[in-house]
Amino acid sequence: MIIKMVLFSFFFLFTIPFILQVYVLTPFLGKERAIKIVGRQLTLAASFVAKLIVPRVNSELDFSIFKQKIKRNFLFFGKLYHLRVVKETRDTIEFRFRFCPVSKIFTIFGLSDLCKYSCAGDWKLAEKNKDCWTFNRDQTIGTGGLYCNHTYSRKQ
Repeated sequence: MIIKMVLFSFFFLFTIPFILQVYVLTPFLGKERAIKIVGRQLTLAASFVAKLIVPRVNSELDFSIFKQKIKRNFLFFGKLYHLRVVKETRDTIEFRFRFCPVSKIFTIFGLSDLCKYSCAGDWKLAEKNKDCWTFNRDQTIGTGGLYCNHTYSRKQ
């Protein structure tokens, strides 16, 4: 329970600067424009945080090492995210998240439109690693889905 609260506090601290920026900019630019401006910064920050969790590998030959490390890293957050592995083969691993603290916090503050920018950080990181593995996600909690599914596959 304590670990869960510490992790949730981390995500609260991660989101609060973006929330405050939107609130400050909204009277001058309007909410939609403020969200777009802040959202770009959020995507970069989310990509950086994802980089701390998603391991770096040097080639597609290291996918088995990548799979072991990402499984270990994601399962550390398992209780907070209500996370589980739903598919694992030699060439693929798929995680399913049933809770997203970032989406929850943005929604509480009436800024659920920021969620898509946070989710975009995963794609930004995937683009940087496209030579080693592929990423797919069919739905996200932040955009109204019941869960987020992150699928990582060996680069063919």
